Parts: sequence; structure tokens; C-alpha cells
Amino acid sequence: MKKLTIAMGVLLVATTLLLSGCFKTKEATVNKYISVKDGTLVAKEMPSASSDVNIDVTMNKKVIPGGTSIVNVNSPVTVQKVYVGVEEEYGYYEWVPTGTNYEFVILVNQDILLGEDDDDFIVLVSILDSNGKVSEVAEKTVELIEVGTGLLQISLSFDNAKDVDLHVIEPEQVDEEGEEYSFYDRHIYYDHRTSLNGGHLDLDSNAGCSIDNINNENITYEEDAYVAPGLYTVYVDLYSNCTPHDSPTNWAVSVFYDGALIAAQSGHNPASGTFAADAESAYNAVYESNLENLTPALTFYIPDRGQVRTKTFAPTMPTEMDLEKMSMEKR
Repeated sequence: MKKLTIAMGVLLVATTLLLSGCFKTKEATVNKYISVKDGTLVAKEMPSASSDVNIDVTMNKKVIPGGTSIVNVNSPVTVQKVYVGVEEEYGYYEWVPTGTNYEFVILVNQDILLGEDDDDFIVLVSILDSNGKVSEVAEKTVELIEVGTGLLQISLSFDNAKDVDLHVIEPEQVDEEGEEYSFYDRHIYYDHRTSLNGGHLDLDSNAGCSIDNINNENITYEEDAYVAPGLYTVYVDLYSNCTPHDSPTNWAVSVFYDGALIAAQSGHNPASGTFAADAESAYNAVYESNLENLTPALTFYIPDRGQVRTKTFAPTMPTEMDLEKMSMEKR
């Protein structure tokens, strides 16, 4: 009888282990592509439509690894929740609006991997209305633009075809001979694309209102660059409104350090804001002090981990578009 009881116990344990393996929770894969700021990842199939409501969704048609995309949902009914997924991927994000402005920020995974012949993917968006009904799914195809990610990456996206500029100011520092770096040496932007430390602006969109509709900018520190410890300041400037538009320009900035979003010292990461439809540039490159007319998008602090500068980098020469742009600057 004792042997029978032991055998039955062993059988019960084995059956329990077998069943637990069969019902193991399936992991979401949508987060290999994107995440949603202030959204909740749900490891389930995206809810099916239960109404004939159609929503209108706008977002950047082009995105970059480690970058952002501003999504705006226009709905004929009140939105209780927004569901965001990626075609052929399991799971979705649930985002709850705080008012009637149904705008949110998507972050693109730094390590996003598409097939060898693919450079785009499809974002799925639907809403849950106040009656508990799910809308039809809106599909938005976005193209992935290749940029550097590196150890430190600062990225900007915006939702209008304007000349919006990304500026990064590195910490105060000295060279091997004890001489202080000038402000210009530490300032990365369209006129000084590579700092002495190796921070490099490798994507500058709509420069001089030569519209490419990429609507993203990117600064990267590759593995051989020196990411100096200290406080970094990020600015966003609407350099030119180009062809005046009857709507504001929304922007978002994200900062990744060592593969993760770094905590902001001031502002938020990701940070976001809006330029009015009739906004003008608040920055004049002729005078360093004119950065004071801009409010930082955010600041962040790089800790001292014993990183060492192994070389200095030559500044990248301005492009023809940069030179034309600088010739038009207010003096």
C-alpha cells in the first residue's frame, strides 16, 4: 500500500509538471519592435474588433532604431484605451489617455531586426470606446532608416516636414594638456557634426528646407568614442518653418545609454513638446549665448565608470546644405 501511494504521488507530480509545461505563458514579441511611453505590455492576442468604428491614425512614416514616433489617433467616439501592436507579432501595448487628446509616443527598439529584404513593418492601432467596444484596426506601414546606435544615442523625431534641429552640449572637460574644451568643441549640431569626443550627428533631416520627409535626427557615440562623465544638455529648435503649415509641430526626444533609456536629470526621457504653427527659431548660431533663448528638452548625467579617452576626433566638415543654411542665419 505504501509503494502504491508513493507511485501515485510520483505520477501526480509528473502529470502536474507536464500540464504546467503545456500551459506555459506565451511571451510577447511585439516589444522586440516597439514600446509605448506610459503603456502596459499585454501578453495576449490583440483584441478583435467588436464594432464598425474606424479611427484615423497619423504617425511618422519613417522611424529609426532607438528613436521615437509620435502617434495621433482621431476617433469619432470617446476613447477609453488605445491598443498598439505589430503585424505578425504576439502581444500588444495598452495605453490609457488622460483626456481627449489621443496622442502618444512610440519608442523603437534599438536592436530591432528585420528580414534581410525588409526595411519596413506594420504598426496596428485600435481603440476601446466608452461602451466597451473595440474599433477596427488601423494599419500604418513604417520604414526603418538605418542610423548609428552605439554606446550613447540621442534621437529626435517630429511630425511635420520642417527643419527641426537637434543640439547636444557635452559636459565641461579638459584635454590631456589641461586645456578646457571650448563651447564649440562640446556642441554637436548641423554646423559641428562631430565633437572631439566622437559624438556624431549622422542624420539631419530637412536641412535648409530641402524636404526629405524623414523627420528624424540622430546623434550617436560609437564604441570607440569617449562618452565623458558629467551632465549633457539636449535642445530642440525649429530652425525653419519651411512652407508654413496650419498645424503645430510635435516632437519627441529619446536618449539610450548602454542599451537602456537613461534617467533624466531634468525633463523626461523620452521628452516631448510642441512648436506652434507660426513658431520661429529661437536659436542664433552666431552667438553661443543664444542657446539661452531655448529651453532644454532634457538633461542627463553620465556616471564616471573609468571611461578613458583613447583619441580625439576631427570635426566633420559642413555639407553644402549646412553652408547654405548657415549663410541664411540671422545676424
